[in-house]
Amino acid sequence: MFIVLLILAGWVGFRLYAYGNPLLSIAGNDTITFIEGSQVPLFSVEMMTGRRLLTTNLIYKIFEPEGGYEILVNGSLETSKRIHQPGFDGIVALQLVLSVLGWGALTWVIASHMNSLTAKILTAFVIPAFAFTPQIADWDSILMSESMTFSLFALQFALLIHIVFTLHKNPQAYILPWTLAWGLVYFFWANLRDTNNYGAIVMIGLTGLTLFAPRFRKNKALIGAIVFCSVLFVLGLVTFQQSGRSRLSTINIYIGDLFPYPARVEFMQTELGMPDPDTPEFQAWFEENGVTGVTRFFAAHPGYVFEKLIRDFPDAFQQGVQTYFVIPNAKHFRERIISLGEGLHPETVTPFFMGVMFLAGILVAAIQRQTPSSIPWLWVCTYVFAVATSAIIPTILGDTWALHRHTIFSIANYRLSMWVFGLVLMDLALQNRNDQSGKHFEIQ
Repeated sequence: MFIVLLILAGWVGFRLYAYGNPLLSIAGNDTITFIEGSQVPLFSVEMMTGRRLLTTNLIYKIFEPEGGYEILVNGSLETSKRIHQPGFDGIVALQLVLSVLGWGALTWVIASHMNSLTAKILTAFVIPAFAFTPQIADWDSILMSESMTFSLFALQFALLIHIVFTLHKNPQAYILPWTLAWGLVYFFWANLRDTNNYGAIVMIGLTGLTLFAPRFRKNKALIGAIVFCSVLFVLGLVTFQQSGRSRLSTINIYIGDLFPYPARVEFMQTELGMPDPDTPEFQAWFEENGVTGVTRFFAAHPGYVFEKLIRDFPDAFQQGVQTYFVIPNAKHFRERIISLGEGLHPETVTPFFMGVMFLAGILVAAIQRQTPSSIPWLWVCTYVFAVATSAIIPTILGDTWALHRHTIFSIANYRLSMWVFGLVLMDLALQNRNDQSGKHFEIQ
């Protein structure tokens, strides 16, 4: 694994060199809301039920300097340059550290569970290239939630892979420290964005299926994971309902997808009692019934749900590099690394379909038990793909005006899955071939 460590160190050096001063940053329209959300008392209900979630509220409270934060440049209105913004040094440095730590850990763990040297080396090249090209790395300079969403997920995914492989080898293995570390990282990741909370459903489902296997039936770690994710999921739903965070996106659905169509307005009025949108009574009705109303509309019109998913899903992949800032110096070099990133982050639905195909191949290998590692790889690959799907469905259905940015986590995971699943499938094929060659040699 020394060569993997050497390659990874080279990529970290590239990451630190290629993007200039790590303390430069740029704000977005949401940045001010993170600051405002952190102003509430530390141990208060508002810390969980405000417009922003717990993780960013805590981080912006912890890192707030005596003089407060000072936003000097906002890249949401027009693309601009990053600058040094007083007070944000700690946050932008944290985003960089978490990025290097999360993606470095994921690269190391995946490579360590590959069997062939070829797969280990390719993993050490591909995953950091995926993470340290501008399509992902640029977000580390933007003061919003995307950077930590990527990094904390990569870190908790790395810890989860280690736990899964350890338990597969020995269901009675002592994994308490690793489980606690995973739970801590997962907690902060789940409390970054509301849609992250749906990942708990995936974890509960896959872990529950695992408990059906006799060797795992009474495993306390797996039972504890189900309880932990269940509590976290319920807590997320409760705080989400109390926060009113969904009102802005919900009214956008009414304006963009319901009001322009008389038949849909008629349904909302006759079946759900919605007042005329142009009357003062509508606002009071919307405050109390807006979210439940649109949810009931979805349930009564599955054709609308299917059509919206099919319509917006391909469009979500058209997100490339961020549009918040430019780096005017070293333009030629930056164009080259952006081009590299475009090869790793295609802006079509190809990563989704390739991921499905590769996952099917891993499933076949696991069913046929071609190699000892095929079953744990099937578990972790299903997890990452299902988490991306669990986040993108409510995002598409609940968002009409900021689709690209809000689906970027899922799209990044689909793109990552294409590369990781391909590497895993290649390693399983090489391992199976070596096993077959060994058996043939023994027979001879």
